[in-house]
Amino acid sequence: MKKFILSTILLIIIAIAGGVYYVLTNLDSLVEQAIETYGSQATRTAVRVDGVNISLGEGSAAITGLTVGNPAGYVLPNAFSLGQVRAGIDLESLQEEPYVINEIAVLSPQVFVEINKDNRTNLNELKNNLLPSKPTTEPSASTEAETASAGPRLILRKVQFEGGKIVARVAALDNKEYELDLPALNMSNLGGSKGATATELAREIVSRLTDSATQVVKQKIIDGKLAEIKAEAREKIDAEKAKIEQKIDAKKEEQKQEAKDKLKDLFGN
Repeated sequence: MKKFILSTILLIIIAIAGGVYYVLTNLDSLVEQAIETYGSQATRTAVRVDGVNISLGEGSAAITGLTVGNPAGYVLPNAFSLGQVRAGIDLESLQEEPYVINEIAVLSPQVFVEINKDNRTNLNELKNNLLPSKPTTEPSASTEAETASAGPRLILRKVQFEGGKIVARVAALDNKEYELDLPALNMSNLGGSKGATATELAREIVSRLTDSATQVVKQKIIDGKLAEIKAEAREKIDAEKAKIEQKIDAKKEEQKQEAKDKLKDLFGN
């Protein structure tokens, strides 16, 4: 009996050790799969990753080639291409929630802003996709509890976007594509003191990134094009005004000449 118990315990230990070994040796691919699966569910678009490299000993992680696809109805394939993402994890915080990520640095990101023929913007639709669905009925106590505990809670001490570009495509401007600089974006203490879920944090980051990119597009392209149209309209108005003034001046000269001719006729000169 003792041998049976010892054998059973040994098998359990081997199974647990095997599971831990599998997780540790396949951690990069597991994280990559999780990002693609849960990212796609949250954004309702295709989220893809080229590679993940996690170093537990150093508390660091690197993600390359992370792309977030465009919602349906847009020409450009992606809404975001984040190039390289580096993260530093507070290992001591992993003992209990909220887990703390000291820093996330996104290097050379690309943000694709597209305004389609219906005057809808892809980034606004993506941002709306990240909003929680409205319940059709009053939530029960159990539903609220499940929502409150959905996923681990995280704190992001610092998030940076550096060296980024914006590619803008506006249907109303003959679908011409523009390339603009994305201003550096710095965020701090996301999740507060109690932490937030990954979806909540993604919503906050995407919202700020979207607002920054669309503001640049508005100032550099939309407002610039309106100013150009106004300037062209002003030139046409000024040109027409000059023509009218010339006609008026010519008419005045003609009337003066007629008056002179009449005076000559009266005085015989």
